[in-house]
Amino acid sequence: MKHYFKNFFFGTIVIHFFLLLISCSGELSDPKKTSKIFPGFEYSKAVAYDYDGSEKGDLIIEKGKIHHSVKKQVVLNKKQIDELSAILNDSSSYGGDVSRCFKPHLGIVFYDAKEKAKAQVSICFLCNQHNAFPLITAQENISNNSPSKLHGYSKKGRKKLMSFCESLGFSNCNSDEKSTEDK
Repeated sequence: MKHYFKNFFFGTIVIHFFLLLISCSGELSDPKKTSKIFPGFEYSKAVAYDYDGSEKGDLIIEKGKIHHSVKKQVVLNKKQIDELSAILNDSSSYGGDVSRCFKPHLGIVFYDAKEKAKAQVSICFLCNQHNAFPLITAQENISNNSPSKLHGYSKKGRKKLMSFCESLGFSNCNSDEKSTEDK
């Protein structure tokens, strides 16, 4: 009987070990690949907003309302949405330094078929970062897999985002103030 319990215990340990290995296998994927693409749901339209979020780091949308300081808005076409998505979902767009100012001036909101806001990203070029909901997996992979690696925009990512912003004819796509990339 003693031998039976010893074998049973050993077998249980082995089974648990293999179950643990199988359950962890998803976490060992390449950190540069993303499994969830922002915004992560079907949407009917996306709108870019030129606004002044410098009062207190305001997001483009809070409590279901668009920020009161919107200067211009552009309904994005498929090509523009694809371009923006390619930038935001590319892990090479991240890895730069950030500062603490967070005074966003570019906001993008994704709406469902009922015109309800489902996702947003508010971008600050001064401090080289954004606030997004849902979280952008490409950026989170950088932070989670390499805590010492910086999670702000890389020079390449920042340049692409500023170019995107300028293509919309927005006013605050670059700043006279030095960004964290220029310091």
